[in-house]
Amino acid sequence: MPHPKKKTAQRGIVAAAATALVVGSSFMPAAAAPTASESPSASATASEKPLASETALDTEGLDKAIEKDLNKSVEEYVKDGETSDAASKVRDELNAKGIDATASVKDGKAEITVSKKDAAKAKEIVKASAAPAPIVVTEVDSQVKTVDKVYTELLANIEPKELKRITAILQTNDGLKIYAKGFDEKEAADDLKSKSAGSLPEKLTVEQFVSEATHVDGVESSGVAKTTAAEDIYGALGYAMDKSGAPTSTSTVCSLGFTAWTAEGEDAIISAGHCSEDGATKILGLAEQSVPGQSPTLGAELGTFGFNQFGGPGNSGLSAEELDSMTEEEFNNLEPGTDISVIDNINPALNLHAAVSEWADGKEPRDEVINVTGTTKALVGSEACSSGRTTGWSCSPIIGEGVFFVGGSDQTYRSVAGYVAENPGQSVLDQGDSGGPMLVGSKAAGINSANAAGEDLKENTADDIAMYTSLDDVFDKGYIDGYTLKFHINTPAITVENGTEVEPGEAITGTLANAPAGTIIRVVVDGKLYKKVELDAKGNFSFPAPEEPGKFAFSVVAKNGFNTSERVNANVVIVAAPTP
Repeated sequence: MPHPKKKTAQRGIVAAAATALVVGSSFMPAAAAPTASESPSASATASEKPLASETALDTEGLDKAIEKDLNKSVEEYVKDGETSDAASKVRDELNAKGIDATASVKDGKAEITVSKKDAAKAKEIVKASAAPAPIVVTEVDSQVKTVDKVYTELLANIEPKELKRITAILQTNDGLKIYAKGFDEKEAADDLKSKSAGSLPEKLTVEQFVSEATHVDGVESSGVAKTTAAEDIYGALGYAMDKSGAPTSTSTVCSLGFTAWTAEGEDAIISAGHCSEDGATKILGLAEQSVPGQSPTLGAELGTFGFNQFGGPGNSGLSAEELDSMTEEEFNNLEPGTDISVIDNINPALNLHAAVSEWADGKEPRDEVINVTGTTKALVGSEACSSGRTTGWSCSPIIGEGVFFVGGSDQTYRSVAGYVAENPGQSVLDQGDSGGPMLVGSKAAGINSANAAGEDLKENTADDIAMYTSLDDVFDKGYIDGYTLKFHINTPAITVENGTEVEPGEAITGTLANAPAGTIIRVVVDGKLYKKVELDAKGNFSFPAPEEPGKFAFSVVAKNGFNTSERVNANVVIVAAPTP
């Protein structure tokens, strides 16, 4: 498995991670392994109940969950996800052209912020985009503030030991903010007053850094971050683990994330890196339950960890002593890590689908699913929905993207690039949800990683936050090179009726709804490839009719990597062009 790439872009937030502990009789004796149709993975449906191929999103049962959390219909939720995806792509294109830009969404509307000098270029790129809703370009007189630049500047100027106080560096709807434990506003104000006297030291405290920084819009005092899977007694939708390789009173559980492909087209599953406990645990098998939070029973065998990384390369982190003794050069060169794992050697009896359990009320976890239709980035303001064996399906707005610092079980500090969302009373992400999927619309965006309570540690505090590993960062940096997500592709539609008479060379047309980037149409005749056809920006495609007269029977299938749609059979009649 390749190591992370060097010299990657910086993104960040700070937290801690572990798995849910199963103690005593709550982890019931091992049961006989069920068949594939009875026990696919947590993100799969039973083999005798395949996913619908006509729509990208199965909505039965999902509408209540989305209405409860977001007060929106499923259609509005999916449309807003498409707007978020389009805005993130515009921001990335601007950044690739050397233009500092931030992006956010609110109430279904997207906003790109750039400096005044870059506004004209930004508007050109927005105009050329295929956004499903208008994207507003906002101009600011000063340089745009980005997490990347603040992260780099922070490491260059603060004392290494001060990193232990940082919970997050986030781009939010209220500007760029630093979250720090025990932040003292009076001390920061006093430092600002003393600045004119030249009394600030060369290496700064968090308060001193904030007093100096003109590009930080605010500081929030925060509590200690906890993981989404700690020592609470919970059941699991997903999988169980133990260091001994057998069920014990200290066995642990995590939630399955997204199903995936290996480079060879074999099944795999993506989850959180910390679930492997730095590679010390062995997967026992699926952990079965009927409702969120229910005690589990051990089900079918699942697979083995093929890769895991929590923090830096080789599950590395920094102890408090190491932070205190680091040289300036070492500290300045710290790069954000990740929290990701891959489960390989999947039990061949299982049937993995590109779908996520909705945990619909009154239903078994495999009864109602949402198809995963691709990958995307979350933006500040994106409505993210996560799923896990403890809290089920829950949605919450993203309030920040950046790097979070997570406390490992060995008391080290580990960094993870990702996103932060509201998590009142730990109702969105809680112990045992670790490793589960996070989506924006119907596209994969993150992996459940950690949660943190407000500094007062009161229940239902508005300061409680959920933290997700960024899948875009995982793939961009090559942590799991060769792996790709499974995703659902809609069935192509031929817009010419069967039996229609067409002239030689005339275009035979069709459409494909919500096609992921890179999808192609394969036209097959008599079992052999006839044409490979690209889609336009709106999902339309066409190919020329053959020259030979007579009935022309063909089939079309959409393909993206190892992901394929249902096949559609069609036919037309080739007739000679009328003579003038």
